[in-house]
Amino acid sequence: MSLVPVTPSPLSAHQLEALRNLGRKHAGEAVDFINISDARALTELGYARREASGWRISDTGLALLASSGTVAKDTSSGEAISLRKYKDEGN
Repeated sequence: MSLVPVTPSPLSAHQLEALRNLGRKHAGEAVDFINISDARALTELGYARREASGWRISDTGLALLASSGTVAKDTSSGEAISLRKYKDEGN
């Protein structure tokens, strides 16, 4: 597995929660909503993007979550995985 490296940028608690929600959405989980103000700020920082179907996390956003141990993206398969689960499986 290869992760996209990133230098973490400080985010507000609300922005971090929005980023985590986008990570869960990317992983296929249902999320209630994404705060528009926070999502716009994440977009300006390069951690998210706006598409016709809604807000999406960027590779940089996934890498930031990976650096915090929340979610990572396996760039070889494009699959989002839980780092905790990956570590628990002996990897």
